[in-house]
Amino acid sequence: MNPADIGKIESEVLQAFEGLVEASRLLDPALYFEYYDKEKFTGLNADGKVWLSIEGLESLIMSGFPAIERSLSLEFANVKVTVIDRSTAILVNEFKQSLLLKDGRTVNSSGGGVQVWHLFQDKWKLVSVSASDASPTT
Repeated sequence: MNPADIGKIESEVLQAFEGLVEASRLLDPALYFEYYDKEKFTGLNADGKVWLSIEGLESLIMSGFPAIERSLSLEFANVKVTVIDRSTAILVNEFKQSLLLKDGRTVNSSGGGVQVWHLFQDKWKLVSVSASDASPTT
């Protein structure tokens, strides 16, 4: 692939990632899951347990989003896209997040993530995610 093609793919994947982040900030699970390939998804939760299908992640998101009043902050550092081929890219990142829960508590978390993006019907979709948890213990 030539550098222009790689740059185009990197830009498209970053744009999809930004859409996913915005859906997370909005606490909109329907919009959030538009960025996933529900048929091919597998992943690794920060607790070390695997998701063999989208249902495990859906359960986590569908129970978590309603408990959140609002996102106070969500920052990403060291975001890098590595293009594998014309239809596959890997995005890595570090994050820091602060959430206000509906019960009034504030939760701070941090860690990193790896996302495998695949081009499917002209849209970049997540086929795998893994996360690490570097949150301070209380």
